[in-house]
Order: sequence, then structure tokens, then C-alpha cells
Amino acid sequence: GAVLSFSCRDSCQAWCQIINVSESRSPFLTSMEETGNETNWSISMPSGSKYHLYIGLALAIGSSIFIGSSFILKKKGLLKLADRGVTRAGQGGHSYLKEWLWWAGLLS
Repeated sequence: GAVLSFSCRDSCQAWCQIINVSESRSPFLTSMEETGNETNWSISMPSGSKYHLYIGLALAIGSSIFIGSSFILKKKGLLKLADRGVTRAGQGGHSYLKEWLWWAGLLS
């Protein structure tokens, strides 16, 4: 395997060991230097990569909020039914289908 050293513009550095190397080259790789056991690659990131990072981060946080709120709404609907003493879904009950809070959680 090869050991790769990646240098970033903000003076951080990453090391990576490659086990299986193919002959295909990535369009992001711009130059390569070999010194003994180490191979240094220069990587050019496409412009707008920070923009895509922020969009991905916003999507991840937004989806977590929606999934969490959906779970909470469904759980509150089921707890509301349990307080009323109706038959639970695990015991053959279907009364949760009449609970609007459960539906709100499902549809969100």
C-alpha cells in the first residue's frame, strides 16, 4: 500500500494509507510527488464546495429536526391513548388510527 499526505490550504494535513490502488486517476488530482515510501497528492476542490457543505449540513440538521418531531408527535398521541385506557396496538387495538396527534406525527 501507499501512504498519502494531503495538505489543505489552511495548513492542516491528513494522512491516508491506501491498500488497493487502481490505475484510474480522479479529475480532482492535479499533481503527484513521490519521495521514498510517501506519495504527496495535490487536490483541487471544485469551486462552490463550501456552498455544498453548508447545504448538506442544513439538510442533515433539518431532517433530524423533522424526524425527531415526528417521533415525538406520534409518541404523544400514543401516550394520550394510553391515559384513556384503550387497547394498545400491540394487543390488537387500532384506536391510534383515530388519534389526530398520531396522524400529525406520521405525516410530518
